[in-house]
Amino acid sequence: MKKIEFKRALNPAILYFEIFYIIYVVVEFIFGNLMSAIIVAIFGIAIVVYFNLFRPYKYTIERKNLIINRRLGKDKEINLLTCETICDPVPKMTKIITSPRALEIYTGNKKRIVVTPRDRMKFIEEVVRVNKRIHVQNKEYAATHHSYEKKRKRRLKEEAQAARKQETKS
Repeated sequence: MKKIEFKRALNPAILYFEIFYIIYVVVEFIFGNLMSAIIVAIFGIAIVVYFNLFRPYKYTIERKNLIINRRLGKDKEINLLTCETICDPVPKMTKIITSPRALEIYTGNKKRIVVTPRDRMKFIEEVVRVNKRIHVQNKEYAATHHSYEKKRKRRLKEEAQAARKQETKS
């Protein structure tokens, strides 16, 4: 069967944090605070390792499953047929910064999975291809597919009316 891979989108907040952390370590070395600079550098290396090795780096859709791949650790596998909704992130008071590139997938047992694919539209289209019953609440997807759906429904209605006219003539 077809196996489609999606790379993870870069999170600018993490990138900015890593850059400013490196600048802070360099400033500590310049001002001669060697002990604190070494301790901060060790913690910085641990943080960078966590973000680059233990976080997802790609998403794979294989048959009816979404596989969240990690470089280290166990990959997570989700059956897309049990998913009910795919939507933009819901703003919450507990999460001050929500990634605008993220997508939330809600499963049948109300579990929330957050994914950040680089190509969001292609990812959503592939999920919809696998699970045609999934409810999509995404602005981009709705804008591009709303007019297509209206045309398709109108065409189906016209075909049904033409079929009824043929039946009445016979």
